[in-house]
Amino acid sequence: MRHSRSIITAAIIIAIAVFVVAAVSSFISGTSEHYDRPSSPEQVLEKMSEAVESTDETTQVEETTTASEQVSQAAQQEAEALESNTEEEVLNNTNEAVESAIETAKETSKTVSDRADEAIAAAENSAAEGRADAEARLQEVEKEAGITEEPAEVAEPATVESKNHTVTAQGLIYEPLVLTIAPGDSVSWTNMSTHNTESIEGLIPEGAEMWMSEMSENFSRTFTQEGIYIYKCTPHFGAGMGGAIIVGKPVNLEQIKNSGAKGAAKRLVNKAVQAAEAM
Repeated sequence: MRHSRSIITAAIIIAIAVFVVAAVSSFISGTSEHYDRPSSPEQVLEKMSEAVESTDETTQVEETTTASEQVSQAAQQEAEALESNTEEEVLNNTNEAVESAIETAKETSKTVSDRADEAIAAAENSAAEGRADAEARLQEVEKEAGITEEPAEVAEPATVESKNHTVTAQGLIYEPLVLTIAPGDSVSWTNMSTHNTESIEGLIPEGAEMWMSEMSENFSRTFTQEGIYIYKCTPHFGAGMGGAIIVGKPVNLEQIKNSGAKGAAKRLVNKAVQAAEAM
């Protein structure tokens, strides 16, 4: 409204200015050939009304153009909003369709799995019934043929009696010098008035327990691990007093051969090796 009023006011001022200029020019030139001067106040008002109307029309055109632009912008915004809503609806519909397809696939998979389990269970039941029928039929055939199944006799494990072997100290010699026994047998050293018996480190099976008896006391020991055992009388070993025991198989024969024994121990090793190789 303020813009329209300013335009109208400017038009009135322009019209008055034109009228004044025309009157002065006419007065100066004394002719009206080039300018149609208003002859009365009514004509002046008429000229002013035409200028105002022209101005109003211009204002209306501008206002119409502005309104048209606003309507166009509103229509474009509405179209964009509608398009956005449409895309959102399409996206929502697509998501719903995908979720529905997934649920359907899950239900189908579960149904197939349940049917497969039922089929497997039915097959197992059928197989079990078939085996039961076959066993019953076999029993009937055996009964008709007079075949009776006798329980198999379970052989009792043979009991092996352990033996006790004796080694006697005679002067500075053990008799026998080399003794062969079975695993589980025991050895008793007797007549040990001034002697004892002691295993020699490195000359018994690996992992076997070493021993050493008290002086002047008879001694007994059970051997369970196979191999060659070299022992000595501690106070008389310098005189070569000692012996060898071979329990079962001489599994440590190579160990004994490569022991590097010397002196009295070497003589006992040679005796034990000869006996082991002769087995």
